[in-house]
Amino acid sequence: MVKLTRRAALETLGYGAAAGVGLGAGLLIDGSSAAAAKTTSGALTVTNATVSSWVKTRGSRYYIGHRGSGDVYPEHSLEGYRAAAAAGAQCLEVSVEMTSDGQLICMHDATYDRTTTAKGVAAGLPAAVLRGVRLSAPQLGPAWAVEPRPGVPFLSDVLDALGGKVVLCIEAKQDAAYPSMMAMIEARGLKASVVVKAFYSSGRIPQARASGYPVFAYFGAENDLSTARINTLASQLDPSNDYIILPNSGKNGYIDSGLVRDAVATGVPVWVYASHRRVDAQHFFALGCTGIVGSSYQYLATTAPVASTDAWSFGAISPGEMTRDPASATYAPNWSNNEIHLGAQGPQHFLTLGQLGPLAKAGAAYTIKFEASWPALPSALTENMTLAFGHADDAYYQHRSGLGGGYHALLRADGRLELFRHDDERTDGTSLAASVQSPAPTPGQWLKFQLEVTPTRITWSRTDVAGATVSATDHTYRGGYLHIGRSSTDGVLAFRSLSVN
Repeated sequence: MVKLTRRAALETLGYGAAAGVGLGAGLLIDGSSAAAAKTTSGALTVTNATVSSWVKTRGSRYYIGHRGSGDVYPEHSLEGYRAAAAAGAQCLEVSVEMTSDGQLICMHDATYDRTTTAKGVAAGLPAAVLRGVRLSAPQLGPAWAVEPRPGVPFLSDVLDALGGKVVLCIEAKQDAAYPSMMAMIEARGLKASVVVKAFYSSGRIPQARASGYPVFAYFGAENDLSTARINTLASQLDPSNDYIILPNSGKNGYIDSGLVRDAVATGVPVWVYASHRRVDAQHFFALGCTGIVGSSYQYLATTAPVASTDAWSFGAISPGEMTRDPASATYAPNWSNNEIHLGAQGPQHFLTLGQLGPLAKAGAAYTIKFEASWPALPSALTENMTLAFGHADDAYYQHRSGLGGGYHALLRADGRLELFRHDDERTDGTSLAASVQSPAPTPGQWLKFQLEVTPTRITWSRTDVAGATVSATDHTYRGGYLHIGRSSTDGVLAFRSLSVN
């Protein structure tokens, strides 16, 4: 395999393919950047980006970069902030912690443990410890373990790089950091381009408003929410200047729609965080929300190019390529050369191929080819390898969830080739054709597959052996989103060489 730098990998994934990426400086520019953006010697030079100018140009539905672009870049990295901004994000969310010696750094957690190579509480350690610390994001792929790895950025560096070029929603995660943070913002003349972010019960909300700042007031979890609390918060805010921010999800999926409608009814613009999927944005826009705080700006805002092949050989997650929980290492795939491995033990393990969707001709004819292998077979040979297709949106797919309509073409670990339709609110799939027995796979053996879809017919084949084809006439679904994965709760399944024609 040809070894690529992280820069080359991300260019291939669509980050900067049009005009170049300079990850040494954390830079990304492409043809989809905001209208005011331009490049000068590889630098983003947008100036005079203010909250008021953003409000005038953003439209009725818009996106805010969550932790930079945390589904694709290490969260709260300077690289991630710059990438999101250069991909077109005009507003970014930034979290600030303070070290024991009063230095302001950009990080969400109070400790270094989850997102860096260090351990310990940020407030209990001096900034000097950061000299050898690097950001750690194994769920994003091994390309991010290649040196030079991004470090924890100082707020001063972020403000110098992006201040006045995008709107920044900035939060002091420690209240003690608030005075220094605001002083740094004002010393750089950035008041007009900053929104103060604060927890819904924070005493800093009236202080920020009295100082003339717009406020991003957020609820941390569904348990925080009630109609009374929403109305109390709204009474402190100015609908023409401030924002109510709700969590994307709760115990049973999306947060209660009634509470979202209650927030919208206050007249204060409502945003939702942290969204990963386009279907999330569609859901909340339909309820009257205006802003989506998303972790993959380029994918959510559809400025990323639609791919026609996988990019697994580059060792980095593509925009829109998502596990069950894109922010979690629990469901993270593993990479090996040009392969991606789904090996989470305990749950089913599926990967949404959002970077390939929506298929431009989903309602016409297309062909999907790929190879798959079980490095470790599941304990039950009735479990399967799956290609799910025909989905209208990018909601997460797994077997027997009863969510969404589409098809699943599969090979069981005993060699049976089968084709099913699945319908919303039904856990059992509908078999579309008699199964065909093919030779049972052995551990490490690579198998080849082809799916052909026309407006009326579906043909599913294993092409490394003769006579292994199932076919059916069915045109119930012709959506443009795909998923791959395994139904088993054990074993490891690998994929490579996936293409859509």
